[in-house]
Amino acid sequence: MAGDMRKALDERRQLIGQRTSTVLDSALTDQEPWTAALGPVPEGEKEAKAWRRDARVVAAYRDRYQVTSSRALGPEPESAAQKIDHARADAALLRAQAITKPQQDGPG
Repeated sequence: MAGDMRKALDERRQLIGQRTSTVLDSALTDQEPWTAALGPVPEGEKEAKAWRRDARVVAAYRDRYQVTSSRALGPEPESAAQKIDHARADAALLRAQAITKPQQDGPG
């Protein structure tokens, strides 16, 4: 791949990352109802980083498909492309929930 193409792709990846972080941070600050499905932000640094990575996938899905529902992933998708993205976002949501599950359960 040509250097200028690689640079353009890297810049695009960075912009998408910034956008999804902004969307997620705004939703968390505003306590949007859909964020409750993610569970609380974990306290541990490693867990919080993993949780945030998955939460950004959900935020990106909502942003791309303009989901306004209080449900994390909104209504069932219609197009084939959206169904694929929905499955990825759903897997990320489940991972985020699994990370926070021990925290929500408390000490054993």
